[in-house]
Amino acid sequence: MDLTFLSPRSRMLLALVIFGTIGLVRRYIPLGSVPLAFLRAALGCLTMLFLMRAGHIPFHWDKLKDRAPKLLLSGLLLGLDWVFFFESFNHTTVAIATLCYYMAPVFMLAAAPLVFREQITRRKMVCGAITVGGMLLVSGVLGSSGDVGDITGVFCALAGAFFYAGIIIISKTITGLDPYEQTSVQLGTAAFFLLLYCLLTGQLDFHTMDGAGWGLTMLLGIVHTGLAYGIYFGSLTQVPAQTTALLSYVDPVVAVCISVFLLQEPITGLQLAGVLLVLGGMIGGERRR
Repeated sequence: MDLTFLSPRSRMLLALVIFGTIGLVRRYIPLGSVPLAFLRAALGCLTMLFLMRAGHIPFHWDKLKDRAPKLLLSGLLLGLDWVFFFESFNHTTVAIATLCYYMAPVFMLAAAPLVFREQITRRKMVCGAITVGGMLLVSGVLGSSGDVGDITGVFCALAGAFFYAGIIIISKTITGLDPYEQTSVQLGTAAFFLLLYCLLTGQLDFHTMDGAGWGLTMLLGIVHTGLAYGIYFGSLTQVPAQTTALLSYVDPVVAVCISVFLLQEPITGLQLAGVLLVLGGMIGGERRR
């Protein structure tokens, strides 16, 4: 896909808008979360391999062998991440699921002193507390009339966020690999583990799928995973880190807008206030003085 007519910032924005519509696509796929995560990983891996071949990006097998344990672990976490993220949409709204899933940076903030020996600044601590408070409002725990289904969706999204934070932490320790190369291996590993689980538990059953479901699954695997990752990584080195951090919140904003205005899913005043607190705390934590 030739998008060179767009600026790097515009290409990154396009990728993040695509990521923000994942909840909408998942809502209309009549398939369990585990087999859907498997199909997404498999299709995404094949698309990444195609992009690597088209871009003449080679595999460095010696480097991959040295980093195999970390790549395998991150691939397993990726599969778990997607299973819980997809399952959260079955129990709560797209807005709540996506906002709770974006608690991953808060988990990383908590892990930074232990894993990376980094000091947490006072500003980051305050922004992290604001984000957590906003998440509690969004989830319905504080003052909202959220039911058991909502809480189940919140916990699933938070579990996905926990595994996503683990992937980022592990990936930060993997150096010397091209992003396409690393991502394709992680996707392939996730697909392998998920396929094995589906076969052992008998979940590899697609009788509920119709033509529209298969079409949306192809869209999720090829466009929302392979192509979107390719566009994102292709622009990553050309966009300043500060801009990348701020643009990353386009994803949850798009998801919230789809939930409220397109799907017309219910949202209370307290939950809306929580949305603003979550986004404000996250963006505030990324801004420099």
